[in-house]
Amino acid sequence: MDNQMQEAVLLLREIRNALFSIIDHYADARSLHSKKRLYSKQEVLDMMNMTEITYRRNLKKGLLNPIRIAGVDLYFEEDLIEAMNESRRKGKL
Repeated sequence: MDNQMQEAVLLLREIRNALFSIIDHYADARSLHSKKRLYSKQEVLDMMNMTEITYRRNLKKGLLNPIRIAGVDLYFEEDLIEAMNESRRKGKL
């Protein structure tokens, strides 16, 4: 096997291990919060009719506090209530 092929195999193994780690983490989170639904960033954007720029602004303000797993923002429903109430107060929802 040439050097490039070996590097590609190693990279794929690292990616596989990272994916298994993410799956394990989700399984742990689901067992801890089996009755709670997780919302993805895109679901939050759609639900709150929010643009990407507004989303980043709300992150900086601390209005949104995601659970970050491997760079993916996830939210429990109760964590979104404050942000939704603030958006309603401002007439944006």
